[in-house]
Amino acid sequence: MKIKIVLLLAVILFFQSPVYAEAATVKQKVVGKTIKIVARIAVATTNIEKTKKRLVNKLRLMGDKQFRTQYAKFYELIKDMPQDIKIIYKVTPAMTREQMIENIESVDKKKIYKIINSIPDKTVAELFKEYRREYHGRPNNKIQ
Repeated sequence: MKIKIVLLLAVILFFQSPVYAEAATVKQKVVGKTIKIVARIAVATTNIEKTKKRLVNKLRLMGDKQFRTQYAKFYELIKDMPQDIKIIYKVTPAMTREQMIENIESVDKKKIYKIINSIPDKTVAELFKEYRREYHGRPNNKIQ
């Protein structure tokens, strides 16, 4: 469970989903804030260095085709992340494995908390809705 939260956190941290112009609904705010709290707890209780090492090793062992395929799917989630985070972590459609490894190696808990806090609640709620639909086969769940 902790590993899944950390991986979901990695998605949320480095490569965020759509930022919408209209305000978040109350449900989206509740879902977004709840997930952010869980993410901060996961960061606080996780050995970040060990997790980073494991993720980097996984990336290094991954073939080029597999990396490109997985990153293309991943980029669809992160393409509309906050601009300042995209600039810091050099998020582009053609990000290289080396850049992703550099991004992972460069973060510490303080940076992760800052990224979590910068993500709009509506974005987190939308990501969670997509996650539930894709990985748990659950319907839209009416998070609005």
